[in-house]
Amino acid sequence: MSVIDEFVQLCRDEANSVSRLVVLLEQEQALLIQGEEHKLEELADSKSGVLDELAQQSAARGRLMSALGVLDRDTLYIWLADKPPACEAWTWLEDAVNRAQSINQLNGSFVSEKLAVIEESLLVLRTAAAATLGYDRGGNQPDVVSGRRLLGSA
Repeated sequence: MSVIDEFVQLCRDEANSVSRLVVLLEQEQALLIQGEEHKLEELADSKSGVLDELAQQSAARGRLMSALGVLDRDTLYIWLADKPPACEAWTWLEDAVNRAQSINQLNGSFVSEKLAVIEESLLVLRTAAAATLGYDRGGNQPDVVSGRRLLGSA
């Protein structure tokens, strides 16, 4: 097998794994949208397995690229310039990775929004609980414990 064929095969294998990750991320997104967060744990093991596989595949591709002297993006594109099959495989891999990153970022936004709602609800509950405690000996209402601190205030 030539170096180009090996590179193409590594990229295709990695892109297939990324495609499997995309499917899992889309399932995760559907669960977040449907409010079925309790089912996310079931996906976690599958995602972890695919991510482990991707790490191994990426490392293998990285070793091949290092052996070829391709150590950065610019050098990669120069190397790919006259190798259409390798360029096609690389483009497919890049597209798959970009799709996975976009979906993951959107899922992160959904999680952040849900956390903000939960934190707001907790603050309301803590404020209501503090109001029922009445006043301390000095005639002051107790402080609401928020459980949060500002960054860098350790």
